[in-house]
Amino acid sequence: MVHNAFDAVQIIKDSTVKIESIGLWGPRLLVGCMDGSLRIYAPDSLLDDGGDYGYSRQQGEEEEKEKEQQQQLTLKPSSSRQSLYVLRDTRIGFSKKAVVAMDVLQSRSLLISLSDAVSVHTLPDFDVVAHLTKSKGASMYAWDEERGMLCVAKAKRLFLYRYDGSRDFTEVKELPVLDVVKSMAWCGESLCLGIRREYVIMNTVTGATVDVFPCGRFAAPLVVSLNNDELLLGKDNIGVFVDHNGKLTHSNEGNLSWSEAPGGIVIYAPYTLARLSRFIEVRSLRPPYGLVQTLPLREVELLLATDAGLVAATTHSVYRLLPVPIGVQVVQLAASGNYNDALALCKLLPPEDAALRAAKEDAIHIRYGQYLFDEKEYSAAMDHFAASSLDLTTILRLFPSIKLPAVGIIYNKEIGNSTELAESESEPEEPATEKPVASSSSDHAADSVESTLPPNNTLSPNEANPPDARETKIALGALVTFSMKKRGAVIEKAEAEDTEATVAAMVAGAQHRRVKSSEKVLLQEIGTDTLTFARELAIVLDTALIQALLATDNLTTALQLLSGPNFADVGACEDVMLAGGYYRELLQLYKCNHDHRPALLLLNRLAEHPESFPVPPKDPTQFGSKAIVDYLQSLEGVEHSLVMDCSTWILKNNPEDALKLFITLDPPLPPALVLSHLKENEPHLQMCYLEQVMQHHPELNSLDLQNELVQLYLSKVLEERSDLNSQGKWDERQHSEVRQKLLAALESSSYNAERVLQRLPVNGLYEERAFLLGRMRQHRLALTLYAHKLHESERALAYCDRVFQSSSPGLWNSTNTLSPLAPGSQPKDPAAANIYLTLLDVYLKPQAAINEFDRSIASLAPLRGFVNQRTNVPPRMKGTKKIAQIEEGAYYSGQSVSSESAVDSGRSEGEAETLEQQSTVSAEGIMLEEALGLLSSRWERLDGAQALRMLPSDTKLQQLIPFLEPLLRKSSEAHRNAAVIKNLRRTESLQVQEERMQARKRMVKVTSDRTCSICHKRIGSSVFAVYPNGTLVHFVCFRDPQSKPAAGP
Repeated sequence: MVHNAFDAVQIIKDSTVKIESIGLWGPRLLVGCMDGSLRIYAPDSLLDDGGDYGYSRQQGEEEEKEKEQQQQLTLKPSSSRQSLYVLRDTRIGFSKKAVVAMDVLQSRSLLISLSDAVSVHTLPDFDVVAHLTKSKGASMYAWDEERGMLCVAKAKRLFLYRYDGSRDFTEVKELPVLDVVKSMAWCGESLCLGIRREYVIMNTVTGATVDVFPCGRFAAPLVVSLNNDELLLGKDNIGVFVDHNGKLTHSNEGNLSWSEAPGGIVIYAPYTLARLSRFIEVRSLRPPYGLVQTLPLREVELLLATDAGLVAATTHSVYRLLPVPIGVQVVQLAASGNYNDALALCKLLPPEDAALRAAKEDAIHIRYGQYLFDEKEYSAAMDHFAASSLDLTTILRLFPSIKLPAVGIIYNKEIGNSTELAESESEPEEPATEKPVASSSSDHAADSVESTLPPNNTLSPNEANPPDARETKIALGALVTFSMKKRGAVIEKAEAEDTEATVAAMVAGAQHRRVKSSEKVLLQEIGTDTLTFARELAIVLDTALIQALLATDNLTTALQLLSGPNFADVGACEDVMLAGGYYRELLQLYKCNHDHRPALLLLNRLAEHPESFPVPPKDPTQFGSKAIVDYLQSLEGVEHSLVMDCSTWILKNNPEDALKLFITLDPPLPPALVLSHLKENEPHLQMCYLEQVMQHHPELNSLDLQNELVQLYLSKVLEERSDLNSQGKWDERQHSEVRQKLLAALESSSYNAERVLQRLPVNGLYEERAFLLGRMRQHRLALTLYAHKLHESERALAYCDRVFQSSSPGLWNSTNTLSPLAPGSQPKDPAAANIYLTLLDVYLKPQAAINEFDRSIASLAPLRGFVNQRTNVPPRMKGTKKIAQIEEGAYYSGQSVSSESAVDSGRSEGEAETLEQQSTVSAEGIMLEEALGLLSSRWERLDGAQALRMLPSDTKLQQLIPFLEPLLRKSSEAHRNAAVIKNLRRTESLQVQEERMQARKRMVKVTSDRTCSICHKRIGSSVFAVYPNGTLVHFVCFRDPQSKPAAGP
């Protein structure tokens, strides 16, 4: 026996007549006897008027219920005198035969009885309502209170009656049955019948039957209806639960098993009672349907359970089964360790005891959780702790391996516990005094349950049988599950309080804008150091959760938790992570708390000195420079000083990662800061850094950076030249990778050319000097370098093309030909227009060009007199023909070019003498072939007459054919085109004159009826004007600027 759920009290002793049936009518007991009489018993304390048994209906049901409750409270096992019922009345001749069954319908004030037939009487007058004659010889009946249906079983027939509240029962239907009914009960609109060999469910509307399963071998069929549309069917000593369709409902939870085959079963939630041969057995209706109590009542023939109570009867005695108060049962169950049953009973406490119920459940959950934890059933224990009112810090004391943070709730908890312990030790022991009796047994139960708990609901680990490593890991896994369930609400509340505190601080700051600076600092410190309770609880929970996840090897979950919003305490977790070798998790913890410097120092130490850690990392390479770069890249708005400090070690060990760090940070670092840092630590990386900055961050490109990059390129090239010169391997025409970059930068970048020019050597790097001179618009010196120092006429010609194209982009197309231009179009820059004549002069006067270059080198300043100076051209002779350039894209439009004879005849004697002297002076070392090649390939871009004057006088005409032939052909074509255009324009002029004459021949007829389109008066003989559309107006109206003629003739 687990606990006492019922107390058996004998209320009728040694009846003189054999008892056949019993019924409860409020506080009264109706007994059907063997001789057909009906006896009415009542408690001795229940008095009625004049000693009459009757209970007037007019007194009201409320009074009856109140007296019933009072009677039940007075019935206790210890007061035997009060427990006996007194015979109040006897109805002789109530029935002709023994009353074998009866039911009291409390709500309808009716009594249904079965003797020779089924009869219905009123209460309390016992007037006959109906005597069902067809039920004569019936064996049993079943009443459905909800629908007012009565089913009577007689032999192999069923008779259905309906009671509609009037004075009679109406027969509804008669249904055949396969065999004699041994037991039956209503289930909705159906009846569950226990016949000789099986159970069937019959639909009372259609008459259809469904077989459920066979009955037992030894015991008779037994059908009991439950309150939840379920049925309990007996099969020998087994009770099977089925629904109204006959399907098993508790197949996964087992069946109800009795000690022996019961003779009858009643339901009194949450228990079921079975009438056995030697006792009444009480079992729980909750799986696994355990034994609750055995009541030592032998030879019980009747067992009745109604809303009025429980009654058991033998042939001559009747016992009242009084339920023990729920609170007392809870205490008994909790004391015996049946916590689940105790919790289930707590739910049956009345609603008015909600506070008491909550206190009981809380105390039981705590005790049960402690018990399960000691039994090493950690998951179930944590579930009960979660259902209790225990705070998180108390639960975490069960886990000594968890290091808690130093926050207020932990500190206050420790102080409170120590204070209570000291007070309990110092309190003198009071003498025992008689305490007042509690108002109810439930209060005693609450005190009993709570008195078994430790003071202040504290928990302690099982020191007598501590868990081993495996069990500790399982316990921490249960803690992880518990914490994850609670975390959502705790974090949400903490974040809400943080938001409220931030808003309050902003409002306070706005209201105290005039507070002194010292007071402001004090207010800020107070607001920062004060933590709310919700935030402290979140810190404790996240700190414990992280440590539990690490201890249970849930590293992925720990990293995910640390990567999101969390409140884990660094001080509490740091030592645990270092001791366990959880370095990635520690880095993430530093990062989420914005402790970036310790994180980077840890990465550096892991890479350089992994042996200094208690648990060396398995793979130190994963914590090297790449890890530092990745960490810094993941930050937003990182401090520049932090990056500079961390990059020093990376520069020494892995310069590529350092450059990647400088380039990929978002937002990028100031280039000036990075260059200064590189100059102090790794100067050779400056050039590579600037290249990547200009490639990946063009918005940072500036003149200073381009100047710096060009200077770095030049320094590297000068260093290479010095090394190769010392080895005798320097070649001016060979281009190393750095020199190619320098030339590309000189060609495309924006930089200070004069500053770079000053660093160039006098006897080398001519190509770079040519780029610089060209950038300074000293084209003659640049061409001198290409022609006479580098001896590369093709590059000199390419230089001229580049200058010409940059000055006149509209004249050039992708096919290296001139695009057609309107007459008069030419390059706006004179130096660009004469660039080819300058190259021709450099070819034909080499010594003068070299001397000029030497003078510019000596003074480091170009001679302006020789820069971009066009050769003087003698005036044109009268009579030369102008070449009309009409084709779009021609260069020298309208430029007069003399024929060879005109040029020769037009030269004066002084000019001829000058040319002769020029040819004589420069005939030595001139580049005539290159000059002739220039004339033949670029004839359309230079002044042919001037070029001819610059050639030596001994130049043969045969050599000039490639130059003169296309030039003359172009001139002749232009002349012919001009003549065609002239004729076309003359024809167009004649056509216009003809149209004008036709227009003047138009005639307008003015009649006497013709009116002015403006004033609408007759024109008559007045002077008039005619518009082109034929509209006539007075001349006066025509002269008026405000007048407008009407449309139409």
